[in-house]
Amino acid sequence: MSFQENNIIIGIDTSCYTTSIAAISLGKKVIFNKKIMLEVKNNSKGLRQSEAVFQHVKNLGELDKELKCILKNYNIKAICVSSKPRPIEGSYMPVFTVGLNFAKLLSSMINCEIYETTHQENHIEASLLTNNIRDKQRFLSVHMSGGTTEILLCRFNREKNGYDIDIVGGTKDISFGQLIDRIGVEMGYNFPAGKYIDENATSCNQKIEQGLKTSVKDGYMNLSGLENQIKKIMFEKDKEYTSKLLLDAVVRNMLKSIIHLAKAYNINEVVFAGGVSASKYISKELVTRLKKYRINAYFTKTEYSTDNAVGCAAIGVKKIETKGYEYK
Repeated sequence: MSFQENNIIIGIDTSCYTTSIAAISLGKKVIFNKKIMLEVKNNSKGLRQSEAVFQHVKNLGELDKELKCILKNYNIKAICVSSKPRPIEGSYMPVFTVGLNFAKLLSSMINCEIYETTHQENHIEASLLTNNIRDKQRFLSVHMSGGTTEILLCRFNREKNGYDIDIVGGTKDISFGQLIDRIGVEMGYNFPAGKYIDENATSCNQKIEQGLKTSVKDGYMNLSGLENQIKKIMFEKDKEYTSKLLLDAVVRNMLKSIIHLAKAYNINEVVFAGGVSASKYISKELVTRLKKYRINAYFTKTEYSTDNAVGCAAIGVKKIETKGYEYK
């Protein structure tokens, strides 16, 4: 194998609901991409951080066994791990310390470089890996996950071979993921409920009689009102129609926010990342509706939009590129 094929970067991400390890070659070919969803009890709306930490420790041991079997023929150049949720001061969650400590131990054992990144940057890079957007120097990225709905202005920084990220929009209360999961659990589905809501919405052929009221101003949204609206009517309508009504409201909120911000920052490229962006209904509707405003919307494969560590590994490749290859 060539130098770029034989040398790889390991990515590690321990988020609130998924333990992930990935490996990518210096030529940006995905070699390994495995994840284990954390177990959530039935009728529960989430996990405590302490419960998630315990499961991550167990899961990393299982994934490490698989990783060793596959990577015998590769040289690990570096490890890149998500050490916190966002690239801002004060960002912290205990779950990410599990992955960070595992990465530190692994890098010490195999004597390789270790780099730190964030869960949010991981999502963005994973989406960029499979999307050939027209302008990678400056674009909007929408991070829609279980606990986050943020619209980000991303500007390429040559010195660090990465992006400067500023929050320019999003939700001011609950996230889209929380909204969808709460309604899904009310409907009787297990947490996380996104896939069930999405399947219902895509299979519903009934036209929406009247959409839910939205609250959007200058790129920022308030969603608690949507939760109250949907709860008032959810037992009057079938699950398919209720799900479609809910996701239609998600789409219209995001549409208004993106149109405003794209105009404000003179940008027409939007990259979507995070588990909620895996929704077939949301992605189809946003791509179609944004196109009418000459805004290009990019979604990625489900395995890269939901929590994963491929983005971490891709960031590790950039770190190595910035440092300079050592051809051996």
